[in-house]
Amino acid sequence: MKTVYKVMSSVALAGMIVGGVAWSNVQAANQATSKTEVSQSAVKSAPEAARVTQNGITLEISNVIYDGNLLSMKLDRSGSGFEGGLNSGKLDEKTGYYVMNKGAISEIDVLINGKPIEQFSGKSISSRPSLGMAPGSNDNSCYIQLSDASQLGGNLAAFPDKFQATVSIHLEGIEKPYTMNIPVEKTTEKATVLQPNLTRTSGNFSMTLKKANLVSTSSRLQFVIKGWEQNRNILFDFVDDQGNKIERLGGRGTDENNSQGDYYFDYILGGLSKETKSITIKPFTPEFEKPNATSGAFKVDSNGDLIKHYVKELEMTLQVK
Repeated sequence: MKTVYKVMSSVALAGMIVGGVAWSNVQAANQATSKTEVSQSAVKSAPEAARVTQNGITLEISNVIYDGNLLSMKLDRSGSGFEGGLNSGKLDEKTGYYVMNKGAISEIDVLINGKPIEQFSGKSISSRPSLGMAPGSNDNSCYIQLSDASQLGGNLAAFPDKFQATVSIHLEGIEKPYTMNIPVEKTTEKATVLQPNLTRTSGNFSMTLKKANLVSTSSRLQFVIKGWEQNRNILFDFVDDQGNKIERLGGRGTDENNSQGDYYFDYILGGLSKETKSITIKPFTPEFEKPNATSGAFKVDSNGDLIKHYVKELEMTLQVK
């Protein structure tokens, strides 16, 4: 086994992950959409599963969905000769390196119409698409998810409505990558696009909800924030009008794509039910384990939940119907 830090392309680590302890499970989107009567145009028949077998290990990509906000594809591993889960490994305490198990994912690379995603819409990390993974239903499955950088300020390219994604997956201990060509086509469901321009201010911190792009499988919100540098500990919860927490599927932010130095944040949430009338954004500051700390480990309660202090004057509600 070799030591690696990288569990995905470096682009996966490009964005600032905001709004919680970690990226939410993409599977939550599937659970959520199963409850929300997803539009039939959003679940058009996906391309046939793509699979490759090498050294007794088979990888298969299926359930490909691109709804204009998020590209999600399910990855399954089968066969023999691997150890542990798809993303499993352990920390070598002597070297400080994380060592991946044999057959675990060590890297993922993606091409969009033959072009590496690192070159898709700009040279800087903040202008590139994000690439990430989320757990599946068992140790031998996960979800690969991609989103473009079009909501991060500037004139950055969105994914085309139809394209070919070439996915190369490197497994620890296997010499050659597993490469699969995946035809991708945007679902035909018409998105609800809102431009609310809601602004809330607290001290030197100001946040504006500029845009919302809503489909039955996901919800995408664009924020422009001033004063982020002095208020980096402000995070966000999202709830519907029934008080249900809306799952986060991804989020990142940057100040590199505009001349004013504003921070643009792009949040991708789970799909809303047909009954949902509004989304409430609830900013909060987390409590840290060490008193008066501004960084480090977050403090949790007896249930393991993050201790939060909500900032009421920054709260805003977006009416979606």
